Amino acid sequence: MNGQSRSIRVSIFGRDYSVKGGPDDEYVKMLANHVDSVMREIAEKTGTLSSARVAILAALNIADEMYKDRQRLNEFAQDLSNKLDESLDS
Repeated sequence: MNGQSRSIRVSIFGRDYSVKGGPDDEYVKMLANHVDSVMREIAEKTGTLSSARVAILAALNIADEMYKDRQRLNEFAQDLSNKLDESLDS
């Protein structure tokens, strides 16, 4: 593959979208599947039928996942850095 982006068809919450993807179509499809799954879970839990409302709640949930993962990664990196400093000091 030459690295150019091309359109990939994905389905999210019952609607088809054409998304420009990179060299890894499967990655884009995996992301779309995750968004679809989160939206369906929210719609089921809340009984909300408005796709806009479900999309906003899904975006908030996915952002929450991302920030928590980022915080855990930063804490892990800091812990690792502290342990490295302690090892070098000994």
